[in-house]
Amino acid sequence: MPLLKNVPDIRTKPMREIIYEHLRKAILRGELKTDSTFTDSEIAQDFGVSRTPVREAVQKLEAEGFIERIPMKGNRVLGISPYELAHCLAVRKAIETLAVRYTALRITAEELEQLRDLLEQADRVFAEYSGEALLERFFPIVKSFNQVVFEACRSKILTTLIWTQREVFDRYRVMRITLPNRPHKSLARRKELYRAFVGRDHEKACAVWTEHLNESFAIWREKSGFEKDLEDFMFF
Repeated sequence: MPLLKNVPDIRTKPMREIIYEHLRKAILRGELKTDSTFTDSEIAQDFGVSRTPVREAVQKLEAEGFIERIPMKGNRVLGISPYELAHCLAVRKAIETLAVRYTALRITAEELEQLRDLLEQADRVFAEYSGEALLERFFPIVKSFNQVVFEACRSKILTTLIWTQREVFDRYRVMRITLPNRPHKSLARRKELYRAFVGRDHEKACAVWTEHLNESFAIWREKSGFEKDLEDFMFF
């Protein structure tokens, strides 16, 4: 039985890169769980290749801290420390605030209409629901809103970086920790961001999203149980 699901057949990239990307996503999505192990031979068999490109992909994952080599056992999947996850959040802040600046300048009338429609959907959800029922319906609206916002920056490099970082947060359920503690504030921030986009005010858009992410970090640090570990962490 194959170890990994949905192994791609595409050969448009070097095989080591295809294997690296698939393994990285498998780790971030929890398909390969923390402390689980796998061998180069198992991955080579899944992809139908020799162990050479697998070894090269695994070396890259090891250098990035996703796995560690264990003699005679193979490769062990590592978790991310609270300190490194905090750095991931700082990276998110840097790239997302840059993205919303560009979005304020480049967003189209059609995309503004999409954001307005999503905010109206959110208002209806807040009017009709509360508690878990509200959150269950608000989560997908937030994701759709974010999708429109970041794609509107018109930078493939930025959006790739953003979605790559957000894979990390999905794995560690960062949004599931922060959003339930401030759903009304989350909606209010997005309304402020929308108004900044309408006014083509990139400085205001950056300020709104900076404040939003600063609050997110503070909530995550407190509610995740890592407050002591991160008491000296500077969230730039």
